[in-house]
Amino acid sequence: MIQDQTATTDTTAADTGPGVMNAIADGDVSSAWREVAHTAGNVWNFELFKVDETQIKVSQLVIAALVLVFGTMIARTVARRVGNKVLPRFKLESGPRHAIQTISFYMMMFGVVMLSLQTAGVPLTVFTIFGGALALGIGFGSQNLMNNFISGLILLIERPIAIGQMVELDGDAGTVHKIGARSTHLLGYNGAAYIIPNSKLLENTVVNWNIPDRRIRSEVAVGVAYGSDTARVREVLMQAMGKTEKILQGEEQSVLFSDFGDNALIFQAHFWTKPASKLERLTVESELRFKIDAACREAGVVIAFPQRDVHLDTLSPLAVRMVTED
Repeated sequence: MIQDQTATTDTTAADTGPGVMNAIADGDVSSAWREVAHTAGNVWNFELFKVDETQIKVSQLVIAALVLVFGTMIARTVARRVGNKVLPRFKLESGPRHAIQTISFYMMMFGVVMLSLQTAGVPLTVFTIFGGALALGIGFGSQNLMNNFISGLILLIERPIAIGQMVELDGDAGTVHKIGARSTHLLGYNGAAYIIPNSKLLENTVVNWNIPDRRIRSEVAVGVAYGSDTARVREVLMQAMGKTEKILQGEEQSVLFSDFGDNALIFQAHFWTKPASKLERLTVESELRFKIDAACREAGVVIAFPQRDVHLDTLSPLAVRMVTED
């Protein structure tokens, strides 16, 4: 129920305006201030509308807005301090800290909104009136938004990915930079940020290079010429892996004779690393190739290159033509 108060406002302004002007004209400043205070009081206590027989005044809405604004600022500050000051004392990693910080902010914001509504005098039973329309609007107009929001909460609670982890989705690889309410930000190798909806991370296969830990297995392929001593090749590759920094020496290392190629005998060097980024993984693989090239040169092992054998059909005489330059 909404009651129109236009007539009351006009009457108040008509009664108050001449009184203020007359007081100023008579030189009675104190009376003028009293008239101004009276007018301000009327506006402050002005009834805008009613909800279930509850009066909603201007003062209530103003105070409710202030509660909402300052409550949001306080909730954000408290959540940030909890994540940066309190949780590190429990020796939690950055991923769980960020999850607890985000969830605590949402919980405090829910309390702030409820307090703001109570301050405004809006009874919570009013939501039962608009519940059907609200549910219908969420179902049709905000389905995608709510899907991503709920998916974000699941990511924060279940933690299939976390801040600082290397993940890969549909060929796009990067480090998790932020898990927001609607989307997750991946910082790619080229410095670009991939903004991925949270629902996509739950509905598709995601490769997480840091679960259960940061160790990943890499491989480097090399082809040597036919006729090479394969046992010597294996020995050279094992020595190259042993001399390469950032290859985990305590982990399993192996050399596999993988294939007889068109132009080379194909070997694969398998090893474990613990990179912090995609660039570091590529750097380790590149350094190993340098070591392999130098070791093969020293050991006399020829790294193959594409070759072609040409066979001539000699069942019939070959035609030979001599050409002379004039």
